[in-house]
Amino acid sequence: MKSPTETLRGLFSRRNRTSPDSMTAPAERLALPALLLHAEKIAASLQVGTHGRRRAGSGEDFWQFRPYHAGEPATSIDWRQSARSPIENTFWVRERERENAQSLLIWCDPSPSMDWRSAATLPTKRERAQLCTLALAGAALRGGERAGLLTGPEAGRAFAGRQILGRLGEALLHSSPTEPDLPPLAGLPPQTDLVLISDFLWEEERIEALLKQCANRPVRTHLLCILDPGERTLNQTGRIRFSGLEGGVLTLPAVESLGAAYEQAMSAHLDALRKSATHLHADCVMHDTSQDPLPALLALHLAMGGGR
Repeated sequence: MKSPTETLRGLFSRRNRTSPDSMTAPAERLALPALLLHAEKIAASLQVGTHGRRRAGSGEDFWQFRPYHAGEPATSIDWRQSARSPIENTFWVRERERENAQSLLIWCDPSPSMDWRSAATLPTKRERAQLCTLALAGAALRGGERAGLLTGPEAGRAFAGRQILGRLGEALLHSSPTEPDLPPLAGLPPQTDLVLISDFLWEEERIEALLKQCANRPVRTHLLCILDPGERTLNQTGRIRFSGLEGGVLTLPAVESLGAAYEQAMSAHLDALRKSATHLHADCVMHDTSQDPLPALLALHLAMGGGR
């Protein structure tokens, strides 16, 4: 006989992930104009300056002064700024911003299990994932970067120009649930920021395998884990029949007696997700659909651009 923790871990698998009949709701997707408007507002908050995620390079626009490093040519020193420096014997280099546009590719989990919410007042995980996808893409496009999706007919292609956000929105809303439930990673351009958005309620071995594939490609990987508050804790009571959005039925008696085991299993799963991401040099940001998405997206946006 399986222990309660082993039984609850089974709920994390993609084939067996379940939701109680009383809380299953059809996906009520936002109309595209409303979705784009909301995404644009968030994108405006995410954008910092006029050049997006700045990086040093060979462009013409001034970015910042930084201290001179031993071994650099003396011609790189800005002697006028160095003479003004209040710090004695410190030389400063005028650093310029790299001109070539960066690329952002986003995979938004297309699986049916994303069409779930624990209350009618909450968005489904898919709705929140779509909003976050378009907000991140919108911020990149506003900053003069290229953005694209890893789902839909144009998967893997990155586009430039703020007007392209509507096209990405159309592709996102009409992506097929029959698409592969893992992102297509072949042929990704070098130095791309790859964002994977899902609930990541997968087997730990599957997560590790995906992150290893990402680590073997010339991309910077970022995870946005979106969960419904009803998945973080098991607050139901009594005998409940769980019906899976991707198949499978499970009936549990006295669900309230499993709460502690469920929370322990969920905490262990999320800890393993974070550790796998850190070990394979990926960022991992958590988001609860009952919360405003802006703080999570700000953390992700900073992870993509900060200090690189």
